[in-house]
Amino acid sequence: MKCSICGRKLSNPRSRELGYGPVCYKRKFGIIPHASKKSRHSSENEVSDYNLPGQISIDEYLQMISAE
Repeated sequence: MKCSICGRKLSNPRSRELGYGPVCYKRKFGIIPHASKKSRHSSENEVSDYNLPGQISIDEYLQMISAE
């Protein structure tokens, strides 16, 4: 399988699942998908905060619908 952006061969199972290599994924989405869980999260109970482009938080959504 090849990266959807650059066409390089994907050898990592996670890269194959995502369709992008780690460098192209970071350029596209701003986060590294292959980072270990320990480096991504400071604690097990912490809510993860993946801010992908175009997404809003639940708080922002609730503010939007209450303003209408």
